Amino acid sequence: MTGATERAGDVVLARDGAVLRATIDRPEARNAISPSVVEGLEAAVRRARETGARVLVIRGTGGTFCAGADLAFVRTAIDEPGGMGPGGTFTTVIDRLNAVLNDIEAAPFASVAVVEGFALAGGCELLLACDVVVADEAARIGDRHLELGLLPGGGGSVRLYRALSPARARWLLLSGEMISGREAAAWGLVTRAVAAADLDATAEAMVARLASRNGDSLAGAKEMIAAARDVPLADGVAAEQRIFRDHMEKNEEVRAALARFLAGTR
Repeated sequence: MTGATERAGDVVLARDGAVLRATIDRPEARNAISPSVVEGLEAAVRRARETGARVLVIRGTGGTFCAGADLAFVRTAIDEPGGMGPGGTFTTVIDRLNAVLNDIEAAPFASVAVVEGFALAGGCELLLACDVVVADEAARIGDRHLELGLLPGGGGSVRLYRALSPARARWLLLSGEMISGREAAAWGLVTRAVAAADLDATAEAMVARLASRNGDSLAGAKEMIAAARDVPLADGVAAEQRIFRDHMEKNEEVRAALARFLAGTR
């Protein structure tokens, strides 16, 4: 059942059963990241945890995912006295943005970015923090920071290197080039790219499949992914085994699912 919507900063939240939908709602600014957008993303993660959501869906209004940082805010904030120092306006917002992207990546629920239009700079960093990305084939995706002499500040340099080959990560970071959703899928930067007419249906099918998973299983799989990242294979496998044993021992749904399957095979 779809619940009532609420607004947190410039993000609209709507509960839909096991799914929480977070829609960035700044179409006049191509959903650029501002303090109010960071506030809304924080609220989305918090609400997903509070309600036990299995999936958090993030997208933008007006045909654009997120065109990056609100450059007017950046320009003003960095020139404020102490704006770039500890506790300064710009530093504080960047710290909060990094924290919420880390929270999305580490959360016990699955996160899905639905990308149309532009996903650039900070928008690309938001995309990279999500578990699953489904994109319009014609979407334009890229880091773009160097296009204006800027640098990634929301984990883009790190997550791009984790997501892509070093050669491709270097190219996107250094060139500022935008690639299409179709090319991003071929590179492995997004999960799936489809024609614009099929985007909503494809995204909803993927979200529904994730939402049908057992919540503890999703959380365990996310923990495995985090444990295996950037560690030797043996350590990653050992962590997987530890999480697996803990999950199998405590989760009664595992036993019920096995019983249902075995009953159906007899």
